[in-house]
Amino acid sequence: MKLAIPVFRDRVSPRFDFSPEIWIVEVEKGEVVGKERIPTQNLNLLQRLEQVTANGVEKVICGGIDGFCANQLGGKGIEVVQDVIGEAEVVLTDFLKGRLRPGFRCERKRRHHCRGKEAAWRNEG
Repeated sequence: MKLAIPVFRDRVSPRFDFSPEIWIVEVEKGEVVGKERIPTQNLNLLQRLEQVTANGVEKVICGGIDGFCANQLGGKGIEVVQDVIGEAEVVLTDFLKGRLRPGFRCERKRRHHCRGKEAAWRNEG
């Protein structure tokens, strides 16, 4: 399986369409077997979508994504897991462990890496 994670610095980008790079991660039997970083800061929206589809991606893990992009990806059979916030490596680790869901906040500082938005808000105070 291949997945794409739009990244800003070391975090999942808040928006798919404005990320300066996309990680293309190849996973086999729950392990990362390849990772490529594709610079996207100079690509328009259609070129970003083309990068994802041309690389054989089956799943996109992202922060925000507009309806057009979500529909384009969905129309190509690519699943979108959106509203994910946090450090990209932690998000990837939690995805591999089967703990990642839409709306999760994933941080290395927390005892439990990923939590739903409501749980994270309750535990921050």
